[in-house]
Amino acid sequence: MQPFKCLTGHEIDYCRSGLYRALLTPLHRQLRDHDNNNLLKRTRSIFSFHRKDSDFILKSELIHFKLLKVLDLRHRRIDNFPLQILSLIWLRYLSLQCSENLDIPPEICRLWNLQTFIVKGPTGYVITCPEEIWGLMHLRHLKLSEFYLPNPPSVSADEGSRMSFSNIQTISYLAPCCCTKEFIMSIQNVKKLGLSTYRIESEGLLNNLVHLQQLETLSLTYRFTRSLPSSAKAFPATLKKLKLVRTNLQGWSYLDIIAELPNLEVLKLMDYACFGSEWYPNVRVFTRLKLLLINQNDLKY
Repeated sequence: MQPFKCLTGHEIDYCRSGLYRALLTPLHRQLRDHDNNNLLKRTRSIFSFHRKDSDFILKSELIHFKLLKVLDLRHRRIDNFPLQILSLIWLRYLSLQCSENLDIPPEICRLWNLQTFIVKGPTGYVITCPEEIWGLMHLRHLKLSEFYLPNPPSVSADEGSRMSFSNIQTISYLAPCCCTKEFIMSIQNVKKLGLSTYRIESEGLLNNLVHLQQLETLSLTYRFTRSLPSSAKAFPATLKKLKLVRTNLQGWSYLDIIAELPNLEVLKLMDYACFGSEWYPNVRVFTRLKLLLINQNDLKY
């Protein structure tokens, strides 16, 4: 592990050797093109915990940080994707925050070492990812505010052979309309999946989740009233954790289907996941349930 340095305006000139992870403070001076500071070239990680830090980084020439692997700018809202980031080809971790819709450029595929990509943003906005993002072959964690991702492109003239995220472990929060069979078959190794939508759509598409034989954690947020599978067999048998948030299910009877999931250990029902004042659960199901959390509901106790 490289030593961790907290760098302020004057200290940046006095670190001359070693590899560093840098914690930038608002006191940094502005970088100039003719700066020849070896510290910048050796820096591997930048964590920004203040808006001024992020402003400093975005206004500077990121080309100075040629070997950067971690860039965390989550505390500064941006309107446009910072194109200077695309030159950081060794980047493995990238975290941003957007103020509205964020257009991710097709050139995102240049970050071919990227393993974790996080974008936080306000609710109600959908981020559209370009088809080229499928070129990030090492991607493990894709965490965006509600986002749309097109089907993976074909890798040859054979339409049955498509690009895939073979290393993916986490995806959230994907629009349910993306859950086509072609898409699901391209994320076979995902273990954690979050779906979110404000629209009633995609009837039947969630039945494709059954093909995710590695899936252990599933989160469904907002209106899934008409799109939830009608049978427990449509869910992966490997599912251990399920969270429903503001799904507005009309009645608690749908939980009888969920109760049949053979390996379910954790069930969280949050913010009016279900409406109704009465629930009579079947005592012979939920055979492996260890945690049941119900928050904000109409149940009468």
